[in-house]
Amino acid sequence: MKLLIPSLLLAVSAAAQQPLVLIDPARGGSKGGSHIADRVEEKQVTLQVAQRLGNLLRARGFAVQMTRESDVDTTNDQRASIANTTHPIACILLYASSTGNGVHLFTTTLPQPSMVDPAAPVVWDEAQSAYAARSQALASGMREAFGRTRIPIASGTTWTRPLDNMQCPAVAIEMGPQKDGTTADDPPYQNRVADTIAGVLLFWRNKVGSMTPPAPPKPEPVVPTPAPKPATPQAAPVAPKPATPKPTGAAQQ
Repeated sequence: MKLLIPSLLLAVSAAAQQPLVLIDPARGGSKGGSHIADRVEEKQVTLQVAQRLGNLLRARGFAVQMTRESDVDTTNDQRASIANTTHPIACILLYASSTGNGVHLFTTTLPQPSMVDPAAPVVWDEAQSAYAARSQALASGMREAFGRTRIPIASGTTWTRPLDNMQCPAVAIEMGPQKDGTTADDPPYQNRVADTIAGVLLFWRNKVGSMTPPAPPKPEPVVPTPAPKPATPQAAPVAPKPATPKPTGAAQQ
């Protein structure tokens, strides 16, 4: 047992140093989502792509957190809570559709606040606001990478949960059918999408640190100025002794 402890500590230390990516396969359980093909629902496709992407990221030195790893019900609040407690460098939300053309990228419609006070309470439905600029930068990298493939790409913004509730750079990626009729359940199509995302995250890993706003400087402690010492009271002046009255002539007689 003593020989296993150092190895275990090294493994934990190495895992702690790996950048974490959260993958959120949409739907699950009683929520099947869109019908992608005959007897294929969206929940199956998103989980398949999530598993492919997770394997690629782990092989590239990332730690991976999934919001679900099987066909189970997972609420939007649960998905966001997982993201907000694990602090990933990127959150990838996966969707699939039977309509459209190619891949669609979405970031939040929430505006980026002009100033972020880390001490202020976070409004649940506006949690993504502080990460809007970083999410747009991540989506821009995705758009450029998909543009180098033959997969059609479109991008936009949206109001949606759990995206708006997440405190991380977050992009929603929806796989639609391609012009040749290939649908999102096609394994080679899934592999190409997963490989493109993983490639972008390799560059993002080195970029995200420089994009994280620095914490506001701590206020300098106020050193109390010592109160001035009271002046040393001077000795009270000695009153002059009254002069001794001289005897009058009557008294001298």
